[in-house]
Amino acid sequence: MKKQTLTLVLIGVILFIAGSAIAFASVKGASNHTTTNASSAPTTMSAVVAKSNIPAGTTGQSMISNHLVAIELVPTKSFKPTDLTTVAGLNGEVLTQSVAKGQAVSSTELSTSTSSISVPTGMDAMTVTMTGTNALAGYLQPGSHVDVYANITKVSQGSVNASLPVPCTELVMTNIQVLDVESTVPSYAGHKSTSARPIPGSETMLLAVTGQQARTLQFLSQNESLSVVQPQQGAVPPPLMQCIGTDQTTGAP
Repeated sequence: MKKQTLTLVLIGVILFIAGSAIAFASVKGASNHTTTNASSAPTTMSAVVAKSNIPAGTTGQSMISNHLVAIELVPTKSFKPTDLTTVAGLNGEVLTQSVAKGQAVSSTELSTSTSSISVPTGMDAMTVTMTGTNALAGYLQPGSHVDVYANITKVSQGSVNASLPVPCTELVMTNIQVLDVESTVPSYAGHKSTSARPIPGSETMLLAVTGQQARTLQFLSQNESLSVVQPQQGAVPPPLMQCIGTDQTTGAP
């Protein structure tokens, strides 16, 4: 009887040890699985990296054709959302600042290259800088057409029109094609946040104009204040070169 009892005790001890071993193995396996999942996050990211020092003004096409950049793996902790992940992002772009060897190329260091902009036949491309509000506050997009207004604050010396009201505002030219827009803040089209969008301090527009229009814009941009409006298609603009001042308006009844 004692021998039988001893046997049962031994069997119980063996089963207890075996169960403990199985439980330990299960916990260890779960721990290993968790560790594997935790370590599965990528430690590197693909980015367009400079193979040598690249000076500002270098076009994207030149960077590609001269093998100045390559796709390389960079540490995830140093990767920025604005870093390019494909050389296709260099097409039609030009560097606005130099990039050091080994540095990832960022979209914030690029601007549209004028060499990739098609100027209409017989037209000139001219840049005009205006305040953010006068240039439609970042709502204007390349490919749009605008009307250009000038706010006249002084009469040119020797003017024969002594009755010209000053100050006054006139429509200078209509249906001017916007080839490109350079702004200090993201455009309305690229604004994804629900928070208020900042108004740019200034904007530079590349416009397609005739030679005569270029001369007029050059004079007015140096001596007066310019602004643009984007009219609705089919809208009839006011008469050109008719300067309307405060003494030509009537008060509300």
